[in-house]
Amino acid sequence: MRHHPHPAAALAAVLALSVTPALAQQPAAPAAATATAPASAIPPALAWPRSFDLGDKLLQVYQPMIEQWNGDQITGRAAVAIGPKPADAPSAASGASAAPAAGPTYGLARFTARVAIDKPSKLAQLSNIRITSVDVPTDAAQDSVLLAALQSRISPQGMTFALDHLMTSYAATKQLDKEMTQPVENTPPRMVFAETPTLLVLVAGQPVPRPIDGVQGFQRIVNTQPLMLVDGAGLYHLQAAGTWYQAPAVEGPWTVTAQPDPALEAAGSTATYEEPAQTMLPANGQKPATPPAIIVSTTPTELVITAGAPQMTPVGGTSLLRVSNADHAIILDPDSNQYYVLVSGRWFRAAGFAGPWSFVPGTSLPAGFAKIAPTDPAANALVAVPGTPQAKEAAIAATVPQTATIKRDTQLAIQYDGGAPKFEPIKGTILASAVNTRTPVIQLDPGRYYALFQGAWFVSTTPTGPWVVSDVVPDAIYTIPVSSPLHYVTYVRVYASTADVVTVGYTPGYMGVVIEPGGTVVYGTGYNCVGYIGSFWYGCPATYGYDAAFAWTDGFGFGYDAAFGWGAMYPWWGPYWRPGPWGGPWAGVDIARTNIYGAWGGAATWDHAWGVGPYGTAWGANAVHGVTGWGTGFAGRSGAAFNPWTGNYAAGRSAAFFNPYTGAHGEARAGVAGNAYTGNAVAGRESAGYNPTTGVGHASQTGVVDNDGHVSVDSRGVAGNAKTGNAVAWNNGKVYTDHDGSIHQYDANNGWQHQSIDGWKGDTDAGQIDRLNQQRQYQGYGDARADSFARAGGYGGFGGDHYGGGFGGYGGGFHDSFGGGGFGGGFRGGGGFGGGRR
Repeated sequence: MRHHPHPAAALAAVLALSVTPALAQQPAAPAAATATAPASAIPPALAWPRSFDLGDKLLQVYQPMIEQWNGDQITGRAAVAIGPKPADAPSAASGASAAPAAGPTYGLARFTARVAIDKPSKLAQLSNIRITSVDVPTDAAQDSVLLAALQSRISPQGMTFALDHLMTSYAATKQLDKEMTQPVENTPPRMVFAETPTLLVLVAGQPVPRPIDGVQGFQRIVNTQPLMLVDGAGLYHLQAAGTWYQAPAVEGPWTVTAQPDPALEAAGSTATYEEPAQTMLPANGQKPATPPAIIVSTTPTELVITAGAPQMTPVGGTSLLRVSNADHAIILDPDSNQYYVLVSGRWFRAAGFAGPWSFVPGTSLPAGFAKIAPTDPAANALVAVPGTPQAKEAAIAATVPQTATIKRDTQLAIQYDGGAPKFEPIKGTILASAVNTRTPVIQLDPGRYYALFQGAWFVSTTPTGPWVVSDVVPDAIYTIPVSSPLHYVTYVRVYASTADVVTVGYTPGYMGVVIEPGGTVVYGTGYNCVGYIGSFWYGCPATYGYDAAFAWTDGFGFGYDAAFGWGAMYPWWGPYWRPGPWGGPWAGVDIARTNIYGAWGGAATWDHAWGVGPYGTAWGANAVHGVTGWGTGFAGRSGAAFNPWTGNYAAGRSAAFFNPYTGAHGEARAGVAGNAYTGNAVAGRESAGYNPTTGVGHASQTGVVDNDGHVSVDSRGVAGNAKTGNAVAWNNGKVYTDHDGSIHQYDANNGWQHQSIDGWKGDTDAGQIDRLNQQRQYQGYGDARADSFARAGGYGGFGGDHYGGGFGGYGGGFHDSFGGGGFGGGFRGGGGFGGGRR
C-alpha cells in the first residue's frame, strides 16, 4: 500500500504548529502522569465536556457513548453533572472525595436523536434530541432536576459533534452483527511483481473489437480503458504513457513501436475523438523519457511494484520483516519463512514472490501481526488483522452512512444502449436489471422500476420514465446477493421523507467496501464479471488491479483509496462511472471523506439538520476528492454553515493538491467566519506550499477582524471569541458511564473510580475496568483525530475561541488516510472494468 506525504501535515510543519498529541495507552493499572500533552486544537464548540450556565449553577454534559446507530437515528448515553460553579464550589479535584451536597451531582442521561453527517467536513449534527431517561445513582430525587435542566438547555436546533468523536464512541460499544458481514470471494488474483516502471492494463475477458467510424484496417478493443486497436493482420496496438506498443497477442509480449504507422495514429485519433481513452501518463502529463513496461491481463490481476530489488526492514513490536520499498504491504514471517501480501484488504501467502499464492483468513495470521506497533510504517496492516482496535474501528466506519436530503422534484433521465432496455434476471432474487445502461435500473414487477443514481433512489412505472425520487425501497432489492455485480446498490437507503423531501444515505459498501465474515474490511466482493457488451461496454465492479489500500492512523482514522498512482485506470463502481460525477474521472477517492451528494449541487440536496426548510440552507456543501487523469491528487470543497449551538457561522472554500511523483503539494483556503450572537467576525486567506526539489517552503496568512465595531489586522487570520459558555470542569473532563448507569472517572494518579454516596471510590472490578479502558481508548482516538483535523484547518467557523485557516472544511485531507507505507506512488498501473466503449 502507498504512503504519500500529507499536504496538511506539511502545512503544519511550515507554520510550526504543535504536533498531534500521542494517544494515551490504557494501562492495566494506573500510572502517574509523566508529561503534559500539548493544548488541544479542538474548537471549544466541539470539545467535551459541554457547559451550560444555569445562573448560580453549572450544567455539564460529558462526551456521549453511542450505543445504536441505524441509518440517521442514534441512541446513546452520556454522563451529566449539575452543581455550583467550579469557582464557587469546594475543591473537588480529580480523585478527591467530595460530598454530593457540596459538589456536583452526577447522573446518566439516555437519549435518541437524528444524525446528519457531512464526511468531508467531518461534522455531525444531532437534531430532534429526546432525553428518554435520567438516572442519578446516588440520589434518585435529583433525577427530575437533571432532566429539567437538560431539557431547558438542549437547543431545539440540536448539537454539533466532531464526527470522529461520534464514530469512535460508537466503535467502543458496538459489536458487529453477523448480518453486516458478507461471504466474499477470496480466490487469489494473478500476482505480478516488478522492480522497474510497469503499467498494468486490464481487459475484461477476451478482447472484443468494434469498428471505428470512417476507419479501415483497424478496430478498437472496447472492453478496456486505454486505447487498444487491432489491425487486419491480428497485430495488437496499445497507446499508453505517450508511447505506442505492439504485440502479436493481447497478453503480449508488448514492445515499443519504433515508428508508428501514420494510419495507426490517425485511427487512434479518430477513436479517441469518438470516445476518450485513458492516457496512463505520469503525474506531470508528460511522456516519460523511458517508456514503462506493459503487462496486459484478461483475468483479475494485481501488480506489485518495488523500487528496485526488495529491501527488508524489521516491523516494530514484532519479529516480522516487511518489504520497505514496495507499494503494497508485504510481510515476511521468519518463523515459517512465508511471505504475506495484503491486496484489497485480503491476505495472500506464498513461499516466494513467484507463488503459488493462497488466501489466508485473518484469523489464521501469525500472532505477531496483531502486535505490530501502531507507530510502525506497517501499522496500516492492522486494519486487516481481526481483533485489533484498528480492524474493529474500520469495520464500524463501514457501517456509518453519509446522509443528505433530496428534493422530490429532482429529475433523472436514463439512456439505454440501442434505445430500449434489455433486462436480465438477478440470480437468487425475484428481480431483473437492465444490462445496457450505466445507471442501475431494477425491475420489481412489470409496473415498478427502481433506479439508483449518485446515492439516490428513483421510481417509475416504466423503465423509460418519468422518474421521481423514491421514498420507499422494496425489501427485495436488499436481497441482491454479494455475488451479483449490483450488490453495491444494497448499501443505499431511504431514511425518512416529507411531502417535499426525502432523506437518503449510503454506507461505504456503495463504493466497494465490504465487511467479510472475519470482521475486517475488504475492497470488492471478489466475484469476477466481464460486464455487458452491446454497442458499448458496460463494466462490472472489479476487486483487483487498483491497488486498493486501507489505512488507519492516529491522526486521521480509517480511510481507503483505489488506484492512486501513475496510470491507474478509472474504477468502475456504483458512483464511479465515466464521465465522473463532477465531469472528471474518479480515481484515488477516499470514500471515508467523500460526500457524493455534492454532485447533485445545492439546487437538489442540502441538509436540514438545523430545521431549515428546502428554500433556506443551513448547511450546504459541495465536496469532491480524487486524482487527476495523471494520478495527481486534488481535493476541493465549498460550503456555508451556521451552528446555532454557538452562534458561529462560516462560509468559504478550500482546495489542495498533491503530486505523488515530485512530492510537491500546496493548500489554499479563504473564507469568512463569525458569531451571530456576539458580533465577532473574521475574514482571511491562507496559503502554503512546499517543493521538495528546491527545498523552499512558504506560508502566509492575513486577516481582518471585526469585534463589536473594532476593525484590526491580524497577521494570522485568527480571531478570538471567549463567549462560548464553556467553563472549567469540576474534574479533568474524563467522566464515563457504564451500561448499568454507574458514573466513573479516570485520572493518572488514582486510576478508575466510581461515584458513590460517599464520593469517588476506587473501581476494583477487573472486567469493568477493561470496558472502561476501552471507552477511554476510543475516546482518545477521537480526540487525537479531531485535534489533527483542527490543526490542519478543519471545523471552519465552529470554533468559539479559534477561527481562521480552514473555513469551509479541510481540503485535501486524504493522502495519509490511506495508502500504506512503502515507496510513495511511483510507477504502477491500475485496473478496472469500466468503460463505455463501442
